Amino acid sequence: MQHQLTIQEAIFTLSNFNKQIDQLTYRFRSNFFGPVKVDGKPIAHDDKAKSNEEELVKYKQLITDTSALRHAIAKANNELIVENHSVTYQLEWVRQTRLLLTQLESLIQRQETRVETGVGVVEYSAYNETSIREDIDRLTKEVNKISSLIDQSNANSMISIDLLTEI
Repeated sequence: MQHQLTIQEAIFTLSNFNKQIDQLTYRFRSNFFGPVKVDGKPIAHDDKAKSNEEELVKYKQLITDTSALRHAIAKANNELIVENHSVTYQLEWVRQTRLLLTQLESLIQRQETRVETGVGVVEYSAYNETSIREDIDRLTKEVNKISSLIDQSNANSMISIDLLTEI
């Protein structure tokens, strides 16, 4: 079935489909395994077999749909431009910059004092803490700005996609 979705809706749908896959995977342990014979005599499980087949069909549809959604989102992210770069580029930049911010914030919070023989009391701290704090403020604002622009782009950009699973 053909659907017109914003990228934001596609991401939300992908998340929901992944949850459904997780639920089906969890149910496989209890629904696909159980007693088949008692005292050497087979136990009829026609209803279980039919139910299992339906779950496998649903699972395969979800795999196909999540793959299609990921592909459509990735394609759109490669084509859409935010601040002179593709959304894919910006997403990676934001991810890496957030990692850097975490490191910098940890660095400026770290302070140690040691008594070293022959030297005395030595205090350890980040070099040029003021400059690091300025970098943190500047990068945080930039990350927030790019993230907001990506969100706006995702909310306003449409993709067309064929899905087997009902949304």
